[in-house]
Amino acid sequence: MASHRRVLYIGFTGRLQTRVSQHKRDFFPESFTSRYRCHNLVYWESFGEPIPAINREKELKKMRRAEKIALIEKQNPKWKDLAAGWGRKLRASDLKGLALTGKQVGTELTDPSSLTERAPQDDSEEEEYFNLELRTHAIVVRLASSDDTNRLTVERLLALASEIGRLAHEKRSKPLIITGNPRFFSVGADLNEIAALSAPSALEFARAGQRLMRAIAEYPSPVFAAIEGYCMGGGLDLALACHRRICAPNAIFGHRGAALGLLTGWGGTQRLPRLIGKGRAMQMFVAAEKMTATQALEAGLVEAVADDPATFITDKLLPSL
Repeated sequence: MASHRRVLYIGFTGRLQTRVSQHKRDFFPESFTSRYRCHNLVYWESFGEPIPAINREKELKKMRRAEKIALIEKQNPKWKDLAAGWGRKLRASDLKGLALTGKQVGTELTDPSSLTERAPQDDSEEEEYFNLELRTHAIVVRLASSDDTNRLTVERLLALASEIGRLAHEKRSKPLIITGNPRFFSVGADLNEIAALSAPSALEFARAGQRLMRAIAEYPSPVFAAIEGYCMGGGLDLALACHRRICAPNAIFGHRGAALGLLTGWGGTQRLPRLIGKGRAMQMFVAAEKMTATQALEAGLVEAVADDPATFITDKLLPSL
């Protein structure tokens, strides 16, 4: 990426169009690309596997500025924005049109950690990340995604934080109910998206999650989590940031980060021990143990179990506030 003054940014990503779009729209206001207005894609290289791409990124960053400029101008002498006009999901034909810039290395990327070889969830064309439902005593924020798992991708984190911030600044902020669908509250972050992040991008991703959790925790009216189905990883962090939690009998809670070599940076390690005690929290975080609805009620993670948590909140809890 480059600015109009040719300030250069070199990065590695598994989702080219989405990442470029984030830089262009200054999704990370504290980042290098936002500070120096690096909004034009002037050069790219494509790799079939992440390790060669990471090594190439390190190699490019060690180059002198003159060498970087020569590399760009060899393929793109007029420094054109190669992403200009990307207003739709990137297709294979779009990449072929860029074949003279950069190079294709290796084979098609597969994820060896996934039996289904699932690619990172691409939210670049999601029409909605959530739905707002206005009820008598509250606003329901219903998470939505094309596969129903409600993964907390960068796009969804930013959209939620923006909307909750807007609602918080209304004159009379109504209570919020954050919920998902009957099978999934949220399965948390997209692990394949995380695997494709560079170190600086990973820090930005962590901060994006922290901003959302802080916006929820500091919301001026009560925020409830109405949990059905799986509430895992970052989804559990999201529920923990809410002021109160009600779940359905089919709810499953867990934080499998330790089993994957990860540890949450969104506040869950602080909030969960305060609710259920350090011992049980360690079982969830370190041993990656899951918790059923009944166990969550006994532990104090939720305050009630109801067949329809959102309706229980609006009909039973909110009128008494």
